[in-house]
Amino acid sequence: MSTQRDSKTPSTSSVASLEKGVTPTTANVALQKYTPEEIKTTWRKVDWHVMPASIMLYLASYIDRANIGNAKVLGLATDLKLTDNQYNLALSIFFVGYVIFETPSNLILRRVSPRFYIPAMAVLWGLICSLFAVVHSAKALIAIRFFLGFAEAGFLPGLVFWMGCWYPRSMQGKRFGLLYCTVSLTGAFGGLLATGIHALNGTHGIAGWRWIFIIEGVITASFGVIALFFMTAYPNDASWLTATERDIINITNESDRALNASEGFSLPQVKSGFTDWRTYCWAIMYLATYIPVYSVVLSLPTVVTGLGYHGTTATLMACPPYGLGFIAVLWSGWSVDRYGKLFYHYALGISITIIALIVLMVTTNLIARYVMFFFVMFMFVPISVEWAWLSSNVAGNNKRATAQGIIFSIGNIGGAIGSQIYRAEFAPRYVQGHAINIACYTVALVAGALVWYSYKRDNEQRNAADESGDERPNMLGEDLGDLGDRHPRFRYYL
Repeated sequence: MSTQRDSKTPSTSSVASLEKGVTPTTANVALQKYTPEEIKTTWRKVDWHVMPASIMLYLASYIDRANIGNAKVLGLATDLKLTDNQYNLALSIFFVGYVIFETPSNLILRRVSPRFYIPAMAVLWGLICSLFAVVHSAKALIAIRFFLGFAEAGFLPGLVFWMGCWYPRSMQGKRFGLLYCTVSLTGAFGGLLATGIHALNGTHGIAGWRWIFIIEGVITASFGVIALFFMTAYPNDASWLTATERDIINITNESDRALNASEGFSLPQVKSGFTDWRTYCWAIMYLATYIPVYSVVLSLPTVVTGLGYHGTTATLMACPPYGLGFIAVLWSGWSVDRYGKLFYHYALGISITIIALIVLMVTTNLIARYVMFFFVMFMFVPISVEWAWLSSNVAGNNKRATAQGIIFSIGNIGGAIGSQIYRAEFAPRYVQGHAINIACYTVALVAGALVWYSYKRDNEQRNAADESGDERPNMLGEDLGDLGDRHPRFRYYL
């Protein structure tokens, strides 16, 4: 592998063009020995092995955590005689287990192969989801929601970490966008699936809402088993890659951010993840954007009842708005990879959502309020951008695993908070809930601007100190060591 220091790493647009099979003029010398078709085939093969399993499991995870919202309006609350406070506690307790185990889980992931660890989590939480069918009291419901959160805790940060080990920064926006748009599918498909399964109501003496948990839990566990046969831990472990394809992936990732194909465990990097101030600023960003998302995902069928719809009609009317969220996230992922400017995409998604929430607060027209729920779905855009932005700017696999665990752990406290926002006493317009979400987004904008400015300032200082004058220096062969993204040659992705 060439380590010439006078060669240039591909720019953002250059790496993207490598993915398309076009050899850029600024491409690294080491990559230019391969044909455009070889490069294009390599990344297409990676996509087919990494993305289907990721999307399949993430879709299942969101359906399993959000199906309680559909089950509530389809009979769960009535059969278990739930009070509003008991239901809200059942929503919140999920995230207690989530917060407790998320960071330790990501550290375990660095010791255990993602190929086995991630599918095993899916099987476990799928089985726990099915056990909701035997719940007959509010206390039992609250208890099993806690264990569901505990079992699922390490999945999302582990999945984001694993995908970040395969793709360079300029390819992550589209992939994370494709992954996260499955959340919008959860709202649409999850509601349709729940309504369809509810048609089994009374079959074998089992209530329809119980069938929702049984069937969706079994599907998730089956997905976990299937993923075990499709997932590969890291590029160097992939038997389905040729030596040429493996070299293309390793060179691209090392050139982009010195991402080594095999990096051992490093305690100093772990400590760096805990002590970097940006870790906690990122955690504020995640918390402030996750609160609105969870509040809507968990409560939209209930909020829609404020428009005059009930039962299965309410679950079905909650589905269409998610379609716009699906399109918005796909667009933002494509645009991030093409143009960069991650903070601008982040801020745009937040701004559109804030405007929609303001209209929801001030208007009483039912049609206008329902239309605004479509634009509220831009709330998914900042989170998909956050995944790519964070994964791109924390260097050193051990620091990245640690920081992502901390950030996702704190961010998912938003689930516990979000489930309390659209309370029954706020019905039917839920003005207080919308106001709380607007305040959260204001905090998210301020924290995001601070992180963006700090990255921009550090890049400028490092450029000024670099004698070569490279704004994005070639990282190929570079050893960032325990410094990680604090290394003077590392450049942050803006």
